[in-house]
Amino acid sequence: MKQSLTEEQKQRRAETARRNGAKSKGPVTPEGKHRSSMNAITVGDYVDVHDEELPAFARILSVEDRKAYVRLQQANLRHYRPQSDTERGLVRNITAEQFAYERYGRIETLQFQSEHDETRRESPEIPPELLSGFAIERSLSNDRLHRLIERKRRAHLIAWTKLVALYERMRRTFPAPEPEPAANTGLLDTVEPILEVVRQAENEPSLQLPENAVYLIHNESLMRKLAPYLDVAELRKRYPLPKSPRAA
Repeated sequence: MKQSLTEEQKQRRAETARRNGAKSKGPVTPEGKHRSSMNAITVGDYVDVHDEELPAFARILSVEDRKAYVRLQQANLRHYRPQSDTERGLVRNITAEQFAYERYGRIETLQFQSEHDETRRESPEIPPELLSGFAIERSLSNDRLHRLIERKRRAHLIAWTKLVALYERMRRTFPAPEPEPAANTGLLDTVEPILEVVRQAENEPSLQLPENAVYLIHNESLMRKLAPYLDVAELRKRYPLPKSPRAA
């Protein structure tokens, strides 16, 4: 049965956590700050983005929803599961083109809403069921703008589609290398749940990594065999090997 902590023990643990947290200065580079801002993202609805500028690859306007951009990027990372820097670069560009495509869809909606509202203000006597028709007639005076929006949207859709096709073609042409079979054929099945926890720890810095997972990430040769696609350098810093107990 799990023993409950006293108030004094809780306060002592909280104070220890605060002291340890104060020792960390956090990431320094814009890329590091961006990664840190997305570390705890598991569900898009709860994403929290730091105030620092996003790196250059995030093609987003200052008036746009930065959280929406990060949610889309995280959704694409979960969907495509890139396993190399080249694949991650393609996914970033897929996100940029997809976001731009949706941007011009929003612009078109807002433009038509503006024409709809202007028509209502100028002619309040028009029945609601006829209002949209009169708004469309008003939009004819902005035909060049609507055509430009449509061209931009179509261009981003084409670019988005081509990037997805390129990504899929690259995956077929250069498939991710399979981990080398271990001497014990059942080892991979045994280690896979531990690797899943390691992958989770990459995005959840507050996760308490089990001791067997800590020993696994520090075993370089085994990690190269079982999960060569995982970069655990940062995890090794975050989760050092436990100190050996002193002899009595």
